[in-house]
Amino acid sequence: MMASMLPFDALVLAGAMLALPFGASGSGTQTRPASDPAPPPAAAQTVTIGHSVRGRAIRARRLGEPGAPVSVLVVGCVHGNERAGRAVIARLRDAAPPAGVALWLVRDANPDGCRAGTRGNANGVDLNRNFPYRWRRLPPGTYYSGTGPLSEPESRATYELMRAERPVVSVWYHQHAELVDAYGDERIARRYARRVGLPYRFFYAAPGSITRWQARTIRGSTGIVVELPAGELSPASARRHARAVLALAREVR
Repeated sequence: MMASMLPFDALVLAGAMLALPFGASGSGTQTRPASDPAPPPAAAQTVTIGHSVRGRAIRARRLGEPGAPVSVLVVGCVHGNERAGRAVIARLRDAAPPAGVALWLVRDANPDGCRAGTRGNANGVDLNRNFPYRWRRLPPGTYYSGTGPLSEPESRATYELMRAERPVVSVWYHQHAELVDAYGDERIARRYARRVGLPYRFFYAAPGSITRWQARTIRGSTGIVVELPAGELSPASARRHARAVLALAREVR
């Protein structure tokens, strides 16, 4: 378990140095005319935050400045049979977040389940019942909560990322209730819902859920659940959700 942000910062900062143009340095020997536009933000970096039960890498892509004061996390797929949110991640992959914001993208938080098309991971555990806050033992089946809180490597990977980066807001895509729900500041979630044309309403309080743990543990943080329609997301809908994420990032910075 990581006790600080050092593992992520080290990888991100190393990648940012590699992204500098040949011959560039921080020595100040090169001057830039005042009329030139500001340099672009540091290049995006992708890091491996953990591995699944079957050994598949769980990757997170950071857009924006390493060590930015505000982090926003977006997760495309946590239940392997609810994969429509991946289309939003694809739209955001090369987006430019606002200054001062690090946008973290996780396409598949459950790569084994996403590969197999199953809700749970390779152990049959529902990762959204496996977090510590109000975890409860649920038997094997659709909502199997595992042998204990954070029993699953996929849960531990996202847990450690969130502890390290402490996102002000996270967005988790699910299907197919067609609504937006949240724990934390519901005003943020309501604005997201209006932008994408979904109703905002309370769904249900699941034991051991990720967003409940986030709002309870990370001070001032909001976890948003976006329940997309069944089936694949249309290109227009994916663009709408991606724009809503970027609008949200501008609001919370």
